[in-house]
Amino acid sequence: MPVYMCRWPNGDLSFVSARDKATAIMMLDEWGNAELAELRPVRDFMADFRLNDEGELELQAFGDATEEDVWEAAYPLLGGALSDDHPDAETVREAVQEERERLAGKKAKQAKTEAGRRLQRQLGMPAVLADRQMEEAGKEVLKRLPTSGRKQ
Repeated sequence: MPVYMCRWPNGDLSFVSARDKATAIMMLDEWGNAELAELRPVRDFMADFRLNDEGELELQAFGDATEEDVWEAAYPLLGGALSDDHPDAETVREAVQEERERLAGKKAKQAKTEAGRRLQRQLGMPAVLADRQMEEAGKEVLKRLPTSGRKQ
């Protein structure tokens, strides 16, 4: 199953394993609307965590291929600033700020139906999740419709 890297508009980064992009967006809805983020598959995901004395997991490192994907795809401006031999703190701070603002104008996709768009506006959910909810609701309505036994 593919792993997707989600680069959120505020600069945060998440990873999710899902069968396809739509499923990844629905899973990530637990944390936010991933349609406003950059979502892309990761070639080879590898991460190493350390168990600290407080019983929490701390990220130690990403594998080489994963780290390359992170800097090239998720943080190209910051990656460029850090690639200098000795970047000064101000250059790094500016690159971080630019990365946090880079996705600010991205628009969410619209659900297919008016009812789905209304649901999307009210709950702030991604279009794929609103569409899925509307499909499920439609199936339930059709199940409850009386049938006359005649084909129409």
